[in-house]
Amino acid sequence: MNYGHMGGYRSRRRKRQKMIKTIVLSLIVVAIIVLSTVFLISLRNRSERVEDTVQTTDTSSLPPDTDPADTAPGVLGEGFITKSFAGEELNRGDLILVRAGAPYVFPDDIELKDLYTGRKKYDNGARAYQISTTDLYLEESVLEKLNGLAEEFYEATGERGLLVKSAYRSYESQKELYDYRVERDGEEEAAKYVAKPSESEHHTALAFDMSVYKDGVNTYIQDEEEYLWIYENAHKYGFVLRYPEEKTEITGIAYEAWHFRYVGVPHAYYMYTEGLVLEEYLELLMTNYLYNESHLKIDCDDGNSYEIYYVTADDYGNAEIILPTGFEYSVSGDNIGGYVVTVKIS
Repeated sequence: MNYGHMGGYRSRRRKRQKMIKTIVLSLIVVAIIVLSTVFLISLRNRSERVEDTVQTTDTSSLPPDTDPADTAPGVLGEGFITKSFAGEELNRGDLILVRAGAPYVFPDDIELKDLYTGRKKYDNGARAYQISTTDLYLEESVLEKLNGLAEEFYEATGERGLLVKSAYRSYESQKELYDYRVERDGEEEAAKYVAKPSESEHHTALAFDMSVYKDGVNTYIQDEEEYLWIYENAHKYGFVLRYPEEKTEITGIAYEAWHFRYVGVPHAYYMYTEGLVLEEYLELLMTNYLYNESHLKIDCDDGNSYEIYYVTADDYGNAEIILPTGFEYSVSGDNIGGYVVTVKIS
């Protein structure tokens, strides 16, 4: 038997096995490198897609074959981003409509500031206005605007008789008030002045009732000549008289000379100068001032200018909202079908 031949065969086989192992290991290394590269590229693409939702426009919200740059009037033409709004956001903001047929959606919690400690106080210890009880609350930003209004009123008139009688109400407190009025006056008469629970603006902490208290007598603002200043200047601080006498058929509420609502400075300014209530103003925006059409321009007395436009939400309250870059803006749901974008342009 030729053992030398067998030894050569074994040697070649070992070399061949070693070569195969080397090739297999090389393939494994290459596969690992390829998979790692694919994984890193996937992560990078995913990151870029997330970043795109913040920094660029989602064209799916636009009509087919539309370049978003061609539908960006006003400040949007300077650059814009797209952000998603959904769900409860439709029911939040300074411009939400709360009334019969548009009930308030109560949040899990709400941040409130009490008027007792939050009122503006003068150097001589006097308060900017009086309160009927220590259990009165508003949103803190609204309270600050109320303080500013009351302070300027005092500086203009020297009067200290403003009285805040009611502000934020819970569902339970509104139900108690409504049930009392129904029992006293009947349901039809009660509905003229007191909203049903969940349908009151007082739930929002954006509204309050204010009258006059001086010389031990409680009267209404419209009956005191010096206090008419409030009606003429409240809009400068973002407030409107919510239920004027000539608009009862629109608001569904009888004239309330005491009920003020915060909607924000430019909106209050426009509503005051044009004689509109909130229902009319929102209808105007959703009909004539959509984001990809003309925008409402408002120049206020304080030198600030604003651009306003409306974005319609889907049936679930979702909307892709195009917003300007380089400008201060806010977005408010209207509680009925869309969002109002307010851009400060000066």
